[in-house]
Amino acid sequence: MAIYLDNAATTALDKESKDYLIEIYNEYYANPSALHKMGLDAEKIYKKSILKACNLIKAKSHNFIITSGGTEGNNTGIWQIKKLKGNKKKILTSKLEHPSVLNYCNFLKDKEKIYIEYYGTNDDGSIDLEDLLSKIDKYTGLVTIPYVNSEIGFVQDIRKISESIKRLNDSILIHVDGVQGFGKLNIDVNELDIDTMSFSSHKIHGPKGLGGLYIKEPGKFLPLIYGGGQQNNLRSGTEDVPSIASFGKTCELAQRDMEKNYLRTKKINKRYRDLLKENIHDIIFNGNERNTSPYIINLSIKDIKSEVLIHFLEMDHIYVSSGSACSSNYKGISTTYDTLKISNDYVEGTIRISFGRYSKEEDAEFVVEKISKYVKEIRKMIRS
Repeated sequence: MAIYLDNAATTALDKESKDYLIEIYNEYYANPSALHKMGLDAEKIYKKSILKACNLIKAKSHNFIITSGGTEGNNTGIWQIKKLKGNKKKILTSKLEHPSVLNYCNFLKDKEKIYIEYYGTNDDGSIDLEDLLSKIDKYTGLVTIPYVNSEIGFVQDIRKISESIKRLNDSILIHVDGVQGFGKLNIDVNELDIDTMSFSSHKIHGPKGLGGLYIKEPGKFLPLIYGGGQQNNLRSGTEDVPSIASFGKTCELAQRDMEKNYLRTKKINKRYRDLLKENIHDIIFNGNERNTSPYIINLSIKDIKSEVLIHFLEMDHIYVSSGSACSSNYKGISTTYDTLKISNDYVEGTIRISFGRYSKEEDAEFVVEKISKYVKEIRKMIRS
């Protein structure tokens, strides 16, 4: 049986969510925009499901749109800089962001003549707020902030950061990548003073190809996708009611079990950390444990290659990653790891262990035993 520890990349679909998905596919397959009874029934399912997603972040349904996932949510949130008038053509971002933020910023720089400037970060993965604020000027239109870094799991103090930005200039838009925090941490968008925040379904045991975007002021929103005017003209396209219903069910379960899952995962995280420290020498944990989501452990092991370790662990049906799956096709060092200044003899041995609803504390001893065994074998090959 597989021990899947790559939940920050994607998660297994929850059984209740899967059963509900099939039920809705079989019974409520009509277009929710249709005026006949089947369409109206599908629309009711759709609206109820949206409310369940909104409840997770304390949002109203008119402030929430369904997207195809975190990537579209991030692209759309950042796209809002185009609605600003005058000389507001600068985006402040950081190298801690997900590729769906960084690469979209690069696209806007190349194709839309938007100026991109990177604010500083600290070695533990926190934002250098002083440096960020110092870079705000009359040209700054939008700032991006990662709620939870997808590779090391550092949790930023969004409220403090956003309040500091708005205090300087309340016309600056703030977009937050909330993907790794959604459904795992308590989020109240009303307290954060942000303009947009992205979410994803498949990170919390929901269906893939689905996510959401919180929009503070929908009346001023600039759509990225145009068409038939669905979702109050904010994001066109026929709604996938079965998948949205499954997503809603997943959100309902996440809200119900959030505190229990958080505490259980925190316990699992500690068990792994303790065993890794006891059994492997020359190991460092990246980030700041006090401000890191318990759902992610990121560590670097001296004198090994993470890719080799990952494939060794596969033989025992243990699955971890070397970082963000969305950046795994790119060669070179992750921008996050480069920002953290991990030394050369450690950085190539960086792995991410990430937990989900089905992770078990009792797996820790077996997993760490295998990691320890293969680290010794890899070091023999590299050091010889």
